[in-house]
Amino acid sequence: MIDKKILFEEVILDNLEIAKKAKVINRDIEIKLIPNKIKVIYGVRRGGKTYFLFQIINKHFKDDFIYINFEDERLINIALDELNELLKIALSIKNTKNLFFDEIQSVDNWDKFVRRLNDSGFNIFITGSSSKLLSKEIATSLRGRNLKTEILPLNFKEFLKFKNFNVKKRYSTIEKAELLKYLNEFIKFGGFPEITLIDDENIKKEILKEYLDGIFYRDVVERHSIRNIKEIKVLRNILINLFANEISIKKIANLLKEFNTKISRECIYNYLEYFSDAYLIFLLNNFSYKTKTISYSKLYVIDGMWNFSLSFSKNKGRILENLVFLELRRRGFVENENLFYVKRKNYEVDFLIFGENKELIQVCYELNETNKEREIKAYEKAIKDLKLDNVNLKIITYNDEGFEKITVDDKEHLIEIVPFWKWSLTY
Repeated sequence: MIDKKILFEEVILDNLEIAKKAKVINRDIEIKLIPNKIKVIYGVRRGGKTYFLFQIINKHFKDDFIYINFEDERLINIALDELNELLKIALSIKNTKNLFFDEIQSVDNWDKFVRRLNDSGFNIFITGSSSKLLSKEIATSLRGRNLKTEILPLNFKEFLKFKNFNVKKRYSTIEKAELLKYLNEFIKFGGFPEITLIDDENIKKEILKEYLDGIFYRDVVERHSIRNIKEIKVLRNILINLFANEISIKKIANLLKEFNTKISRECIYNYLEYFSDAYLIFLLNNFSYKTKTISYSKLYVIDGMWNFSLSFSKNKGRILENLVFLELRRRGFVENENLFYVKRKNYEVDFLIFGENKELIQVCYELNETNKEREIKAYEKAIKDLKLDNVNLKIITYNDEGFEKITVDDKEHLIEIVPFWKWSLTY
């Protein structure tokens, strides 16, 4: 049996070597480096959290750091009392106050260890692949001690940076054609960093499937000790097929019956929460001024998972809507806090930003006279119904642009029609 001290030394040296040699393309994400705060970086598995740590290291710490990845197979099942020995060995190799702990939520009671190090004056960065698992400890042990940064896959601007495409205000005909080529790729596969750097579409899809399985088995099944894997896998596939659609527990239960699968309503609620915690899905509520139980939500999925929808090839409009949702998330809007959709009996608006500056957003892949009239009528009804005197109006398309004017109760409103690529690049 290998000596634990020798094993820990190998892990630390290997991890340091990986961090030093990593080739990093910087993300357009900033983090505040306040020394006495624990910097918490969280988001979907394979979304770029580790390389964001390397970006911080390269920019601010050079050779003055310790980096430990707790998903290293040699650290599986490491106990809390072994963390002290691991750190002691690490500090004997590199005497530093800057500690980077990757996927530390894998260790039971990690928060107590991190809190003690923070109290001892260490400058700590941690990552995790679960929004709720991390936030549970943060809300108790780490309250007031942390700064949180959410990492999602690349936005379109970052995607173009990874493609070495120069973003600017105006483009030649050839540049515009290249831009739209990249947009088509982004629409098809999303912005997971590793996939962005691969050209072969079959390999892209294979890796996306590996990501889906990793999220499903590691961040849902294993994390929550689920035994009925077959049932929850059926549910997972149903949810992916419902991306950018309105859902209800009743609707999901009926679809499960079609696949000869029965899951109680309570379990469906729990499983939806597990998938949401793991960033596989996002649930957006229908806006209402009244406080009441939400029975319907719209469902969105993380980048590229629409590839595993049975009707993927027919769903460009839904994919574009899903991408708009994810971009709004990246801009700091939070579903069901200041981001909603609006649906009433006679109209629907895809997104409502309800904050200091209110905005209604429709997503329409390609405008024609019929759907343009429908989208505009929805705005007229929403403005009246929700009593929105001052509101920005946008229709986001694949490549159509222009302006339309409407008058509601003697007040004129301007609707901006903007291509997704232009909207996403001008933020």
